[in-house]
Amino acid sequence: MAEMASVGANTINRFEDGQDARLSSVDKMKRALESAGVIFLGDGQSIDGGPGVRLAKNL
Repeated sequence: MAEMASVGANTINRFEDGQDARLSSVDKMKRALESAGVIFLGDGQSIDGGPGVRLAKNL
């Protein structure tokens, strides 16, 4: 993930631990996940009505 997002492994570890991360790093991680087929869902778009994620159908 760190390589795909062009961020350090420590950045990923800190983010996964719930610590603060730079907005630019979070944006890079999100773009890396989206390029791998993850779709981020906003409020009201998931089954339970909250935010969520799903995989693209054409993977």
